[in-house]
Amino acid sequence: MRRRLPRMLACLLIGGGLTAIPPTVGFEQSGRSSLPFHTVLELEQTARLLAVLLDSGRAVINDNQMVLEGSQGKGLTTEAFERQLVDMFRGRAGIDLHELDDTVLAPRTKRLLRALVETSRQVIADLRRDLQPQDAGFTGFIPAVFGARVSARFTDHTGVRLKQTSLTPRNPANRPDAYERGALEAFADSAYPRETVISEMTADSASFRLMFPLYATRHCLDCHGEPKGVVDRMGYPREGLVLGQNAGAISVLLPVKP
Repeated sequence: MRRRLPRMLACLLIGGGLTAIPPTVGFEQSGRSSLPFHTVLELEQTARLLAVLLDSGRAVINDNQMVLEGSQGKGLTTEAFERQLVDMFRGRAGIDLHELDDTVLAPRTKRLLRALVETSRQVIADLRRDLQPQDAGFTGFIPAVFGARVSARFTDHTGVRLKQTSLTPRNPANRPDAYERGALEAFADSAYPRETVISEMTADSASFRLMFPLYATRHCLDCHGEPKGVVDRMGYPREGLVLGQNAGAISVLLPVKP
């Protein structure tokens, strides 16, 4: 029989104390997980923090579009990127990535967060190396491109799958599976609680899944806003999104065993 997962705790141990975070809404699954509840909480915390960190990197790229375009991508150094990423993540998660050893996070969580930071740095370093002086103006290195490159490399290196997805993905590789589509349809409902993730333990308890909603910012509207159907500078028809509207999600598939 299918059942609805219980609502997860709205507070998790982060850093040195309890930090309030948006609650998780239960999502249907088959079977009952045999894992201890504290293990499920740890998995959810890890998946959520990875999604927040990836989205923080996307936000840094969003904020630096003028810098990227004005210097063919070479104005954003890996050091400047990491500094802004650390600041962004600290503001959103209450965790200093440079002081992870001082937190109560699980060892695996710390390792994966460090790996995601390093992967993000490598993507920025590759961008700076590959762009040539003649590549003036718009580089095409937007948050979605950053997220796709980081996600693919991180998944290859760690076995933890990160994926950007939406109900109308531009990249066929980002097409949602059945679970992701169900969560995306929930996020698209205007009555859905903002910034509330959806998660589940897979039926065989081998993996933990989490969907982290994304919302349209002012920079996003440059390509994805009105007028709907008009081709944007990336060559795609605009989706007609408005500020704050759900724009998809980050999907995390975290194996239970490291």
